[in-house]
Amino acid sequence: MKQVLIMSSVHPWNDTRIFHREAISLANAGYEVTLYAMESNRTYHHEISNLTVKTLSKTSKRKRFQTWWTFFNIARKSSASIIHLHDPELLPLGYILQIFHKKQVVFDMHEDFPAVLKSKKIARYPIAKPFLHLATYLEKRMLQKVSAIVFAEAYYKENYRDVSTVQVDVYNYPFLQQPVSAEKYEIPTLIYAGAIHEIRGFKEMLEVARLLKKTGYTFQLLIIGQVPARLETYATNFQRKYDLKQEVTLVGRLDLSELMMYYAKSHIGLALLHPVDNYLRSLPTKIFEYMSVSLPYILSDFEVYRELVKKTASGIVVDAQKPQEITKQIQLLLNNPERQKYLGDNGYIHHQTMFNWSTQERRLIELYQSIWEEK
Repeated sequence: MKQVLIMSSVHPWNDTRIFHREAISLANAGYEVTLYAMESNRTYHHEISNLTVKTLSKTSKRKRFQTWWTFFNIARKSSASIIHLHDPELLPLGYILQIFHKKQVVFDMHEDFPAVLKSKKIARYPIAKPFLHLATYLEKRMLQKVSAIVFAEAYYKENYRDVSTVQVDVYNYPFLQQPVSAEKYEIPTLIYAGAIHEIRGFKEMLEVARLLKKTGYTFQLLIIGQVPARLETYATNFQRKYDLKQEVTLVGRLDLSELMMYYAKSHIGLALLHPVDNYLRSLPTKIFEYMSVSLPYILSDFEVYRELVKKTASGIVVDAQKPQEITKQIQLLLNNPERQKYLGDNGYIHHQTMFNWSTQERRLIELYQSIWEEK
């Protein structure tokens, strides 16, 4: 059987893109898939034929090299011909495996690497430009040698027009959903799921909750995802100060099936990202998940986001750093159930016709078939 290794030193094993979409799709297509990734609060029970999951304990950034070395040795000794990598820090391993060990390496680009690098800081200082130039130069040199690059967003490849490696777009669209029949929560519910960070609107969401309560609205805000300790402390203090314990719930990380049910029972989805380079042109996966369960949403007012809203009539754009503006739009939706239904229905129609995983799964399988045929 055709063997594949999928590896991530950053993401949990049950990451939506890595496990639920790509790994399962490849296993269902007949590949024998082994996934190495970080441990999670869930355990895999070998429910999928041809799919094995191996987890590693999380380590500090200073000890991450130990994980890289472990992955390298596993991949080097493995009889798998295709190695699918998911993190920029693993790209050097992929380069060595391709050049010196004759593996076929697929590199999966989840983020705009140059933009992410520009936003990073070392000891509170931005990374020096010479280092940025060196890092992007080396990245391109290594990508030039792998078998294929998979882009989670179309615009990422604009940085790699001078790289001749096979390039394929495989977007993070959700699985095709049947119309949802789940009953909504009894009280109006706002929901956010994903990475938790200041630049992803965490503090603005809490401030929106404060403003809604201040104006007399009955509601709940569900924030789903792993909350960093500093923000968990901030949220606890904020809830105590403004008496929001009943209104705001930090749910923690959920597996995909649980998450979709939370979405389906909610009333308005939130995606309040700040205008940093890595977000300005990268549509959040959660927006397509909202659409798949007919959930209207409030979204940052960036050009690409605005175009999506205009095209689909499925949500509302706002200045994500102005809680009062966000609150006003939420109030308008809460006061108008017909408008909620109109936006939600439009989103679901576009999910059925365009924004679902079946369209992307075909691209992934076709890429693997082409790599295998060239072996």
